[in-house]
Amino acid sequence: MIDQPLQLLAKEINEMDSSLRALWIVDENMGARELASVRPQDALQVISNRYDVYCALKAAGFSVQLSDYDFSFLDVSSLDVIYYRVSKEKAVVHHIINSASDYLREGGELLLAGYKSDGIKTYQDKAARFLGAAGRKQRGSKTATMAGSILRRGDNDRREAKGHEAAGLDALRLDDKGYTAFSSIHFHGIDFVSKPGVFGWNKIDQGSQLLVDQLVDEMALLGKEPQTIVDLGCGYGFISVMASRIGRAKIIASDNNMAAISACSENFRLQSIDGSVLVDDCAASVQVDADMVLCNPPFHQGFDVENELTEKFLQASKRLLARQGVALFVVNRFIPIERKAAAFFSQVETIADNGRFKVVRLSNG
Repeated sequence: MIDQPLQLLAKEINEMDSSLRALWIVDENMGARELASVRPQDALQVISNRYDVYCALKAAGFSVQLSDYDFSFLDVSSLDVIYYRVSKEKAVVHHIINSASDYLREGGELLLAGYKSDGIKTYQDKAARFLGAAGRKQRGSKTATMAGSILRRGDNDRREAKGHEAAGLDALRLDDKGYTAFSSIHFHGIDFVSKPGVFGWNKIDQGSQLLVDQLVDEMALLGKEPQTIVDLGCGYGFISVMASRIGRAKIIASDNNMAAISACSENFRLQSIDGSVLVDDCAASVQVDADMVLCNPPFHQGFDVENELTEKFLQASKRLLARQGVALFVVNRFIPIERKAAAFFSQVETIADNGRFKVVRLSNG
């Protein structure tokens, strides 16, 4: 399905004045069709928090940075325009709007695009109030809208100059849930760290917990203590940390989201876990014969359900597993993973179902 907000931005980017210094912020909403619709330009810098998107942009000839939306590689007040198709998570969008005030020059423009259902009107209103003025607006089909907010520094500069009133400027910043900092989650005597930008960042995911509840029995069924476990799509590392508490296996955790990599790496450090945390596209660069693959896959990519992700994660699991290895997938109960899994594994069995999530064991043993 064509993402209309991205199409609005693509047209704007392709027609931009070559004398402008521009930044395009990209997340998981970028598909192959949208990528093909935008032309690389010398004045256009791109940043993405997704490894697969970063690789696709780089291969297409864009100048692109991979990070958890860390804009410190830019000079303060150096940008003429920022293009951004709003993300799913409010804290991420607020972080981007806050950062725009730091990196746009006076009179620079933040162009936001999204659907009505994404909350685009609210974000546009917030951006205009925070940055100083509303700019141009363009509507597309299917309730898609693109609108600009223009940075006016005058009032803010005067506030900062007074010194003792500078705190008032910080109060104007949008609530991004402390985007750049870690927060704590306590579970069964273990302190995890997480952060905005990670799926389910402020809770223990019920599906992941259901998978973890099966681990003791499933490791026993292997007939030997697992030596290597791969956590495919690790998030902030809940499954990895819990698996490390059961046995002595080396844990390889992989995700394509830089926020997840940051949080999971910190949890590995805090828990002194024997293993590694790798940014990758579905562990494509990992070469291992794993005894177990554990996966709570992100079957929602961008704003649409992506059925192709099911096959992608199943195929990766088959490649990563040793001959007698076992993969455990936890998915929403309505997802028919068993049918797709049968194309890759000879043994497919649902071993747990709590009415909302199910855990499926996959093997070729």
